[in-house]
Amino acid sequence: MKNRRPSFFFLRICAILIVFGLLSGCAGKVGVKPVSLDKRFEDMNRSALNSDSLSEKTQMFLRQHDLVETWSKRPDSVLEEGERFLREKPKRETLFCMMELCFLRAKKSAPSSMDAFKFYLSAAYYAYTYLFDDEMGSTPSAYNPHSRLVCDFYNRSLAGCLVIYRDKGMRYQKDFRAPMLRGQVAVTMGRRETNWDPQELKHFYIAYEFEPLGLENHVKSYGIGVPVIAVRVPHSSGQQAASDRFLSKLRQTYAVTALLRFTGSANEGGTPLIRAEFDIYDPMDRHKVDIGGRKVPLETDFTTPLAYMIENTSMPGGITGLLRGESWEDRQGLHMLQPYDPNKIPVVFVHGLMSSPETWLSMFNSLLADTRIRQSYQFWFFMYPTGNPIAYSASMLRESLKEAQEIFDPELNNPNFNRMVLVGHSMGGLLSKMMIMKGGEELWNETIGVPFDEIELTEEQRAYLKRIFFFEPLPFVSRVIFIAVPHKGSYWADRSIGRLGAYLVKLPVTMVKKSFGILTALAKNEKLKTKLQLDKIATGIDGLRPESSFVIITNKADLSAIPFHSIIGNQEAADTPGGSDGVVPYESSHLDDALSEKIVRSGHSAHRHPLAILEVTRILEQHLDETGKQEGVVISGR
Repeated sequence: MKNRRPSFFFLRICAILIVFGLLSGCAGKVGVKPVSLDKRFEDMNRSALNSDSLSEKTQMFLRQHDLVETWSKRPDSVLEEGERFLREKPKRETLFCMMELCFLRAKKSAPSSMDAFKFYLSAAYYAYTYLFDDEMGSTPSAYNPHSRLVCDFYNRSLAGCLVIYRDKGMRYQKDFRAPMLRGQVAVTMGRRETNWDPQELKHFYIAYEFEPLGLENHVKSYGIGVPVIAVRVPHSSGQQAASDRFLSKLRQTYAVTALLRFTGSANEGGTPLIRAEFDIYDPMDRHKVDIGGRKVPLETDFTTPLAYMIENTSMPGGITGLLRGESWEDRQGLHMLQPYDPNKIPVVFVHGLMSSPETWLSMFNSLLADTRIRQSYQFWFFMYPTGNPIAYSASMLRESLKEAQEIFDPELNNPNFNRMVLVGHSMGGLLSKMMIMKGGEELWNETIGVPFDEIELTEEQRAYLKRIFFFEPLPFVSRVIFIAVPHKGSYWADRSIGRLGAYLVKLPVTMVKKSFGILTALAKNEKLKTKLQLDKIATGIDGLRPESSFVIITNKADLSAIPFHSIIGNQEAADTPGGSDGVVPYESSHLDDALSEKIVRSGHSAHRHPLAILEVTRILEQHLDETGKQEGVVISGR
């Protein structure tokens, strides 16, 4: 069979098809393919922040300008080209791409190198300009996801700069300058809204560097700025200021937010110079800042600094405070986590038996999530050895609060100090109750049985007893919240474990010496021998027994002068009177005249229950509303 040569017509058709193929650019098939929603949204949200790949937006920019191959081989050439685009025709979209390209260059640079610092700083500059430079065109819509993404790039880039600044041991100087892609940045100190000197800042960490553990909720807010853990060590020279009396003398940990404002540009010696101000804000006071006439929320993190503080603070366990009270003598009293603020109402937390201020962390952490609460209240903690007699511990609380008043409100005219709220759990509630009740002859006579003046005592002993038995309600305490408080005692204290605990308690030597001297003096009076157990000082556990004179007397106290609230645990059911929290029965925690009563399904640690925390939040909101209406007080907050 003969081989046939292709016809001329057939060859023509093939040539035409080849030409059409070349002219079409070999685009391939255009269409769609099915993908899962998760996969598609994952691709849409991918960026240099969460991967080593660029976002779809920046990849499109590179394709449009035929820079894909150049970026893979000579990335710095692409950055130079991007800078040229911005000089010739500034556009917000170009800023976005330059921001992400610089950020990825920083990530791929040697860790903590000046190259990484330069690219992080450049990324922060482009991000800030994208967000706040009105000359770049209309402001992006709040619904534009790129606006939030640019905030994240700014925060992460500034965080990268701060980490390198810290790790390289760099120190701020008056004319501090740093390199960036567009010349240099001259940084000056801007706003400093903290109550301490920046020179006292010993260390700082970025909150993003840690993951908090042990707290149910991570309290933070999203916005502009870098959440920082600031570790302050007060100046060692000179005496501690009276206003710092209740702060740690060794180290203090604060949540702050850092912000770098780029304020303008110029040329100096032919080199572009960008000016910037470095701001430090206290998020306990401020949650928004003014940038270019716009109110912009700050990025904040309260939980991570709190968890860091606890991790790095030596806090004795509650069992030690019960059995070895003397070991707490240098720690007992009021503790403040922030410097005193006269524009805020104090809330004082008082822990219970076998506990410490650490027991309040869940509640404190959750309360910080409420902006109005955070900006209107300051939170204090009272620490005391719970093995000590309850009336003695109450006298220590009273003296600590009076000392705070003498330091912070000596003229007795601060409306915020005089709206103090006490929150007491278990035994701490009994201490709190004694701040709003009246002592005196009636309390003494019912406890001792003989008029005070008939006892032969030294002046020191007499003064000591007066602090415990003779007192007036504290006028600046204006509300109390009782949580799982054994107002009528707890039968747990009468059981074998309670008796064993009372036996094991070792009271502080100084208190024992004073008390035995007083007991010896009392023993000389024949009327007392059948009323008092003169060979043993009552412990905190003894004071919780339902038949103890302390429980009987304080349960009769008139508390009607100020509002108080009850939060009660019931292991069986919520919002149901009756039952018990496992330690305190309902009838012991219930008070007829309470302004409100909330029952949560909980054991004795009701103060950690989320519904109890919500109830405390509600009560504090109510306190703000009512105290504001009564005298027209405006609680400041920014």
